[in-house]
Amino acid sequence: MMNNKMIFLALLGVFSFPVYAGEYASLKFDEVNMRAGPGERFPIKWVYQEKHYPIEVLDRFELWRQVRDKEGEIGWMHQNMLTKNRYVIITQEASLLKKPDDVKSVAVLQPGVIAKLDRCPAGDYCRITVRHMDEKYSGWYRRSNLWGLDNSEIVQE
Repeated sequence: MMNNKMIFLALLGVFSFPVYAGEYASLKFDEVNMRAGPGERFPIKWVYQEKHYPIEVLDRFELWRQVRDKEGEIGWMHQNMLTKNRYVIITQEASLLKKPDDVKSVAVLQPGVIAKLDRCPAGDYCRITVRHMDEKYSGWYRRSNLWGLDNSEIVQE
């Protein structure tokens, strides 16, 4: 019985791999391919046409990153297509506030808007910046209405 447990644990170690869930990146370019596997020989699953679109990094293989988008699509992207600059997607309409504990609204943000994540201290609100045409709006937005960071993740400037 002891040998069976040791064999099982040894096999578990052989077949396990590191998980990078909770690590986020964003697209560096206006057009980025998501592939079915880690290499250019694999077919393209999706073509993303939104610079700064945030994605979650699940795994790594050489120069490739296995990623998941907001809709749950999983595929592979070359590391050169990604940047560590943090962006988030607005998931629920709400006011962008001047201060976290304020009622003064800077703007009302719609679902699907991509915002730069400036910082996210412990608590319910994160500081974000949204660009619309030639205007820039910065303020505090409820963490639970953002996709692209973990619930308890702290992001410094």
